[in-house]
Amino acid sequence: MKSVYIFLSNLLFFLLFAGCDPLDKSNLEALGSEDVLTNPKVAEAYVNDMYANFMPSNFTVGRRTDETMVVNSEYAEALSEYLNGTLTADSYNDIGNTDNPPYDHIRKINIFLALVDKATFADDIKASLKGQAYFWRAWAYFRLVKAYGGVELILKPEAPGDDAAIFVPRSKTSECIAQIVKDLDESIALVEPLSTVGRIDKCVAMSFKGRVLLYWASPQFNRTNDIARWTTAYNANKEALAFLDAQGKGLYANYKDLWTDEMNKEVIMVKRFQYPGFANGYSQACMRPLLYARGCVGGNIPSLELVNAYPMKDGSKYDPAKMDYKTLFKDRDKRFYASIAYNGAEPFLAEMFGKENMWTYYYDSDGNPATGINGKEARADNSENLYSHSGFYPAKMLDRNITRTTVEDGQVDWIEIRYAEVLMNMAEAANEINKTAEALAAMFKIRERAGIEPGAKANYGITATTIADVRKAMMDERLVEFAFEGQRFWDLRRWRIYASTFNSFKDKYFHGLRFEWNGTAANRPKGLEDINAIANQFTISEVRDYRPIVMLEEDKYSFFGIPKSVLDRNSKIEQNKGWGGTFDPLE
Repeated sequence: MKSVYIFLSNLLFFLLFAGCDPLDKSNLEALGSEDVLTNPKVAEAYVNDMYANFMPSNFTVGRRTDETMVVNSEYAEALSEYLNGTLTADSYNDIGNTDNPPYDHIRKINIFLALVDKATFADDIKASLKGQAYFWRAWAYFRLVKAYGGVELILKPEAPGDDAAIFVPRSKTSECIAQIVKDLDESIALVEPLSTVGRIDKCVAMSFKGRVLLYWASPQFNRTNDIARWTTAYNANKEALAFLDAQGKGLYANYKDLWTDEMNKEVIMVKRFQYPGFANGYSQACMRPLLYARGCVGGNIPSLELVNAYPMKDGSKYDPAKMDYKTLFKDRDKRFYASIAYNGAEPFLAEMFGKENMWTYYYDSDGNPATGINGKEARADNSENLYSHSGFYPAKMLDRNITRTTVEDGQVDWIEIRYAEVLMNMAEAANEINKTAEALAAMFKIRERAGIEPGAKANYGITATTIADVRKAMMDERLVEFAFEGQRFWDLRRWRIYASTFNSFKDKYFHGLRFEWNGTAANRPKGLEDINAIANQFTISEVRDYRPIVMLEEDKYSFFGIPKSVLDRNSKIEQNKGWGGTFDPLE
C-alpha cells in the first residue's frame, strides 16, 4: 500500500483549509506555533514537504549522456548544449532555480532543526523527524556541490531582510562535504533502521553517505588520487552494505521486475507513485512509441552506443565489427531484454492493438522512399509520422498496465538508490585501494544476476586484472546496469571522462539502426511473429544523428559555472575557475 504520499496530500489539504499553513516560508513563527510544536502530524507534514521538494523522480534522462539519441527529424535540433558546444555558465542553473529554489527549501529545513527540540510530543517521533530533516539538508547541499563545488553554507534560519546572514560567500568544497557527512551522521543516529513505506531510514542515509564519499574520492574532486579518500569511501559503503544485509536487503533476483515488484529487497531510496492518490501518477508518454502514448515522444530513445554496450550472455563484449546486426538481439545478457525494445522484441506494454511484438522496421510499399509507410512505426494503422530514428525504444521502468488513454498515470516507483549501486560503489572504491579481488567479486554478483554465465574461469567474462583495467570494466558495467536511472551524467563528470567519451564517438555522431523489410506487403511481420525466423529478411544499415557532437574541454563539465543571475544577486559569490572566476572548487 503506497500510503505515504496519499497521507501527505490529504493532511496538507486538511491543514490548509483548516487555516493552518505550517509550510509558510515567509513567516519564521509558522513552525513556532503551538500546534506545530505539540501536534506530531503537523510537524510530519512540514517534513513531508521536504520529500516533495527534493525526492527525485526523473524517468527520462535527457539528451546529455551517451544513453539516448534524437527521436526523429522533427526533433533534429534536440542535441543539448552540453553536446553541441554551446555550454555556458547559465546552462546548468540548479543553484538559481526559481521553480524549485534550493535555498528556500534549505531555509525551511534550518527553521525546523532550530525549533524541533522544543516540541512536546514523543521523543522517538521528534528524533525520527529531526533525522529526516538532517538527511534532506545533506541531500540539498550535495545536489549543489556535485555540480558547482563549494556553495554558500547556511546552517541557521536567517531572518528575512538579514543581508549579512543571507548574502554570504561560498564555502570551500571540503567544508561543504564535511558538513554533508556530519548531517548524514546525525541522520543515521536518529532515523528508524528500516522503513516499509518509503521514508528516509538508516539504510537510505548510510547508502547516500557512501555515494557522497565516492564522489569526493573520484577524479572530479580528487585530482591527486588521494588514497585516504578512497579508503573512507570504501569503509562507508562497506558499512552500509553490512547494515543493508542485516536488514534483509540484497540484489533482487529478477532485474526486469525490479521496478514492478514494488518495495522489493533491492529498493533502498524510493519515490512511490499511486494514481490517483498522489497527484496524477507520472506521465510515461515520452518513454513510449507515440502509437502507444499521446502528446509526447522521444524520451530515453536508446542510442546504438548504449545498445552495443550490453554484453553477451557469456560475458564477452558485443563487437559490431565482427557480429551481424541482424541478430544483435541474440544471446545478450538479461538486462538487454529488460531495457531495450528492439525490432521484433517481445511485448512489453499493455495490449492495445492485439497481441504483437515491437516492430520498428520500415517498408516502402511502392518502392518510393518518400511514400508508403516509410518513416513510421511498422504498423498498417499508424498514421502518425513520429518514429525512433535509432530503431529502438526503451523497455525499462515502464508501467505494463497503462494504455494510451491512461499514459499520464504511471504507477511504477522511482528507485533513486538500490542495493546494486551500493555494491558497485563499494567495489569501485575497493579497486582503487588495491582490493581488486573484492571489487571483482562484487561485479561477479551483478553479472550473475544479469544471467551472464560464469565461464570456465568463473570470471563472468571479465578479463581485467589490473586496477586500471578493472576501473574501465566498472565504468562499462555501470552504463548498462544503471541505464536510464540518472546515474550516467554524474558518473561521466566525476570520472572526468565526459568530453573524451563523446569525442571517441565514430564521426562525432550518435548512431542508430535502420531496419528495412525485404519481403512483400502481404507477408511483412506483424503480431507475435518470431524475429528469429525472419531476421535474415531485413536489410539493416547504420544511421547517424542529425547533428554532430561538439565538445568543450573537460574542465567545463567537471564544475559548471555559476549562473549570472546568482552572481548578480550576491556580490560575495565568486565564479568558478575555468569560467572566468577565482573560486577553486578543488579546495
